[in-house]
Amino acid sequence: MSKNLTQLKEGQHVSIKTFRKDGTSAATPVWFLEDNGKFYICTGGGSYKVRRIQNNPKVEIAASDSGGNLKGEYFEGQARIMSKEETNQIYSLFRKKYSGFRMWNSLYNLFKSKEKKHIYLEIELN
Repeated sequence: MSKNLTQLKEGQHVSIKTFRKDGTSAATPVWFLEDNGKFYICTGGGSYKVRRIQNNPKVEIAASDSGGNLKGEYFEGQARIMSKEETNQIYSLFRKKYSGFRMWNSLYNLFKSKEKKHIYLEIELN
């Protein structure tokens, strides 16, 4: 396993790069977790990154800090939006990794419409 992949798995944040219809990319730092070789991200259902993934599942992720400053190289992967039924275990894993996750998740979702509440993305590296 390369040093950068180890950094990616063990960090607190990743930069996820999603692609617009014209092919240009947009990168965003997010909390994540890795489980059984797949990466998971929690994000707002109405976010631009979700809209871009709906149009093009190709993503790139790299270890980063909370400000999006890269700590390693980007790895290519494919993202998919997980169904509500699939997310219980992932939610528990996020709570274990991030002490403030439950509070952050609850406050974020408090006044959001169903379409804008947090959803989970599963990323499989190529």
